[in-house]
Amino acid sequence: MKHILHLLIVSVFLTCSVFGQDPDWHRVPKDALLEKGADVIKMLLSTTDENAMLNIVKQSGTEDDILRLKMFAYKRLGMYGTKAAVPVLVEKLDIEKEGFYARYALETIPGDEVDAALCEAAKTIKNPNTLAGVLTSLGVRGNPKSAATAKEFLKHEDLDVRKAAGYAYAGTAGDEAVEFFTQKSLDPALADSGFLLAEIFANKGEKEKAIKIYDALAVADIKAYQKEAALYRGILVRGLEGIDLLVAQLNSESPKFFGVGLKAGRELPAGNAVTKAMVDQLSKQSDPLRKAKLVRSIGDRKDKESKAVSLPAISELTKPSDFVVVRVAAIDSLRNIGDPSVLPILIDAANQTDSPEVANAAENVLRNLPGKEIDDAIVGLLEKGNSVSKIKAIGLVEDRRIISAYPLLKKGLLDSDAGVRNAAIDALGQTAGIEDLPILLDVLDKAKSDEEAEKILNVLKSACTRLPQDAASSEVLKLFANGSTAMKINLLDLLKEIGGAKAMEIVTQYAWGNDAELKDKATAILGQWRSPQDLNLIAAACLKLAKESKENKFKVRGLRGYIRLARQFSMSEERRLQICQEVFDLADRDEDKILIFDVFARNPSLNVLDVTVKYLDNEKFKEKASETAVAIGEKLQGKSPQVANAMKTVLEKTANNSVKERAQRVLDKQ
Repeated sequence: MKHILHLLIVSVFLTCSVFGQDPDWHRVPKDALLEKGADVIKMLLSTTDENAMLNIVKQSGTEDDILRLKMFAYKRLGMYGTKAAVPVLVEKLDIEKEGFYARYALETIPGDEVDAALCEAAKTIKNPNTLAGVLTSLGVRGNPKSAATAKEFLKHEDLDVRKAAGYAYAGTAGDEAVEFFTQKSLDPALADSGFLLAEIFANKGEKEKAIKIYDALAVADIKAYQKEAALYRGILVRGLEGIDLLVAQLNSESPKFFGVGLKAGRELPAGNAVTKAMVDQLSKQSDPLRKAKLVRSIGDRKDKESKAVSLPAISELTKPSDFVVVRVAAIDSLRNIGDPSVLPILIDAANQTDSPEVANAAENVLRNLPGKEIDDAIVGLLEKGNSVSKIKAIGLVEDRRIISAYPLLKKGLLDSDAGVRNAAIDALGQTAGIEDLPILLDVLDKAKSDEEAEKILNVLKSACTRLPQDAASSEVLKLFANGSTAMKINLLDLLKEIGGAKAMEIVTQYAWGNDAELKDKATAILGQWRSPQDLNLIAAACLKLAKESKENKFKVRGLRGYIRLARQFSMSEERRLQICQEVFDLADRDEDKILIFDVFARNPSLNVLDVTVKYLDNEKFKEKASETAVAIGEKLQGKSPQVANAMKTVLEKTANNSVKERAQRVLDKQ
């Protein structure tokens, strides 16, 4: 019955709220409210009825569940409350857990009544935390009528109260507060409020008042970081009129004030006046570290007028006549202010063998200096520069992916300078398409040394892995007709990297040819083939070689190439065992037959174990078979009759005590 009564009460409560009536909601039992808490919240979020919100606020208790309902009511009062809500909210200010929400609502309700009530509350509240909160709310509202109340608490014994009073006074007093915040003996706890007041004036365009406050704070007896901040803001608020003050900081012996000058110098308005003043200070810096920092600060001024002044000065500092730390800073700054005119400077710096730091810095800037104009200048160096410039330009073309330079890269393949040729080869190896393959192959054919041929071949291998297999193989095949034996050997090596049916066809042809050198190379390549997708082709080629070759050397290569497939390539277990059996049957030498056991050990399973055990009856291979069977048994998890039987057989057949001990340990686990 009690439960039904609660539901009826809540139902009436919610219905009345919808139609804006005013039942005595604060008398509704709290447990009835909590029972329908979710519905109450929905009501609060949908209504603009101030009475509905106030009557929730009037509920007693601060338990989490009821406080949750009150929190929603307080927030809605902040949006829709009027002066009628003020007395109720003020009563809640000093209640733990609720005071914050009450202040939240009061801060946004319009009208002088709110400010007057908060001022009266401030005079009676004893709790310092609550008092600080009330003063903060006065500051948020910013009513000049509250300034006198805020001023009363500027010397309060509680630190948080003083800070809140300072905030409120700065936010409400206006001109009246200037004198207070410019006193030399200002309480350090109130310095931040002085900054607030100065910013208020600065935002209103009253920069003289803002400057007065900042200048006073810069010499006040407050914390060092606050003085530095005041000095910094004082320079920025002055704008171009702050150049003299900026220069004074750059000449200061204090590292902190010097840092203030650097930061302000970066942020003062665009234009050559500030930059010129900073550039003039470069020659006055005797400390290399300070000079480097100044260079970086100047380099951060990226406007057109500043660049016109800073670029010549900073470019000069990249030369070997200056300290390394300064040169690196100057080079890094060119990333921000550089144009095509700095390319020769950077390339020269990148080739400085006396200073890796300088060279690395220049390399980084060259890679990242933005703009199409820079790309065009790099292309110009590639076309008309000296060998050193061309080599550097080729590297940049590759790093920056300058597509328009690719035709010139191909031209570089024929350059008389070996360094240029090698650089062009490397770059094209990363970018070449199928249409470029004939050019690279022609360069291989015309290589001027074995070293160059090897380099080109490695680049070709890298390039061919990205190209269509059969098309690439067809291009390679064209060189076989008139190529030297050495060239053909290189081409066979290349076909191995390309892979595919066409490449396999060419290699197989030479594996059965009459040229001894090429046959030797081709048969070796069959045993090194890399492409898993060519498994069937390579298996057939190796097996044919093992079965039909008249020369034992090539027969062995075929067998070993065939067993390698079982060892390294992915395939079904049935096929792997078939290959092993064929190798064992075809091999004439025990050292070739024994290779099958390595395949068994690498691919353990119950089926493979059964096959391995069969070899225990072969007198020549029983010890190897025993060792392999035990290795497989050790890898198989769990209990198995097959494993147990296999280990028993090993114990009967092997004469190796170590293998017996291992077999017994496996058997004990079954």
